[in-house]
Amino acid sequence: MAMVTATGLAMGSRPARPPNPTCRCLLHHENHREGTLMKRTHPRALAMPKCSATMLGCVALLGMLAGESFAQAAGDAEPSGTTRPTTWIEPSVSVGATLSSNGNASSANSRSELALDVSPALKVVMNTPRVKGFVDYSLSATYYLQGNSRNRIGNRLNADGTVDVWDGKAFVDVSGSISDEAISAFGPQTLTGLSDTNRSETSVYRISPHIGGTIAGVMDYQLRYALQTVNTSTSLRSDSTSQVLSMRLGSRPVGQFLGWSVDAMSQVNDYSIGRDTQSDIARANLFILASPQLTFSLTAGVERNDIITLQPASYNITGAGMEWRPSLQTSVSVAVENRYFGTGYNVALEHRTGRTVWRYVASRSASDSPTQSGAFSRGTIYDLLDALLEPLQPDPVRRAQLVQLELLRLGLPADTPVLQDFLRSSASLNQTQQLSVALSGIRSVVTFTLTRSTSSRLDSFFTGGDDFDINDDIAQQSWGVNYAHRITPLTSFNAAFLNQKSTGNSGASGRRQTVSAGLSTRLAPRTNGIVQVQYGRFNNSGGPYTDAAISARINHRF
Repeated sequence: MAMVTATGLAMGSRPARPPNPTCRCLLHHENHREGTLMKRTHPRALAMPKCSATMLGCVALLGMLAGESFAQAAGDAEPSGTTRPTTWIEPSVSVGATLSSNGNASSANSRSELALDVSPALKVVMNTPRVKGFVDYSLSATYYLQGNSRNRIGNRLNADGTVDVWDGKAFVDVSGSISDEAISAFGPQTLTGLSDTNRSETSVYRISPHIGGTIAGVMDYQLRYALQTVNTSTSLRSDSTSQVLSMRLGSRPVGQFLGWSVDAMSQVNDYSIGRDTQSDIARANLFILASPQLTFSLTAGVERNDIITLQPASYNITGAGMEWRPSLQTSVSVAVENRYFGTGYNVALEHRTGRTVWRYVASRSASDSPTQSGAFSRGTIYDLLDALLEPLQPDPVRRAQLVQLELLRLGLPADTPVLQDFLRSSASLNQTQQLSVALSGIRSVVTFTLTRSTSSRLDSFFTGGDDFDINDDIAQQSWGVNYAHRITPLTSFNAAFLNQKSTGNSGASGRRQTVSAGLSTRLAPRTNGIVQVQYGRFNNSGGPYTDAAISARINHRF
């Protein structure tokens, strides 16, 4: 059973779904063709320089590719009647130009900007006996022909994978992301994000070797070590390094009415700005299998940390959970725990039909990372389309190809951040709710996302590092809708709207409303062209202002 880290309650794995012929709408067309605060360096062994994170990410990705080569070589010896491992590697390049009416995000002295950019990219999806995961990387070089912004080179990375290093007994999980994050929830924003002074390129890398197996055929065990580094390109926010050592021992889930598990974890967090913290947790879990579709769980334990106190303090843990799968299309899970920060919970509901996906998630949990999100995903729109195609195409590699082709054909981005996250310099308490819906027609796709979030700082002894210096609580609300329609087999129309608001209890606020429309057409069998217009209204610490932009882009897949 997998562990829900925010609450410590174990939940079962998702059962496989049989093909659903009503999902074929997305595949129909495809079947007809192919600052002032300086960061300090701690003398502790945990502190790592910025370059270490980059090196860690490179080593992790190279390890995944090396493992893939080994797996493919081993696969050559497989009998012809077995299913061969699948790997998809697709390089591409994108060239575009963007003209913005207010590239400096000013309410009084707006200046237009014209920028050219070239973005080579590489996508890899692996599903082999040795390696399972994905890598999505792009390098963007932006040159400003008009305006005062400096030329820049940016990186985008989204990678997550597992390498089997010893015949199903020892594994290494590797993941990484590089993205632009908002420095402040109330700072200036631009429509295109090309010259946004309120953004910082942030890299997150994680490597986690672990071993597991069975003892006497009656219980499972797992030992795991995890190292995560978070590095930002701004001196106004903290970098962090986290090390976690954990173990788990539990009964085997083989049709038993009662099951059990015990787990323990020790974690140390080091911040370049702020106070370092350490936490230790031990739990015992009892599972009750009421039916093949319904499982209950009870949790009791103890934790000790110095996150909200200067000296380590102990706290009791109690909790309960439920997981219900009434059908292959519907799942409900609820997990609640009393923790050192109060009540924590994870709620997830999902329902699928042939042409729709409905999801609702809610959580209240503590985050030790400068970025609120700790999950590695290929994007909100990507995930919704992937869920629509999963019943029809169970192979993750082939499904990734189909989703990517559908996104290119419709002119939709893989990810549309509905809620703008912002960087923090210490542990925070986050309460989030999100509703997302995807509707698919014969030639159209509509996605809708509604998100609410409230954040606060847990370490009341730390000041001088982020928005929580003057705001005890920061509330964010946003909703967005994306629509795409295939006009002809070669040309599609897309439109999007986003409304977001951030409010602090000190009176600080920021608001963003944007609308966009575009046309995407296939210029050649592996070449697409996109023209898009955007308009936005903003109101934040710099005052109200507007921005309009038009962009043209050509994307070629090799």
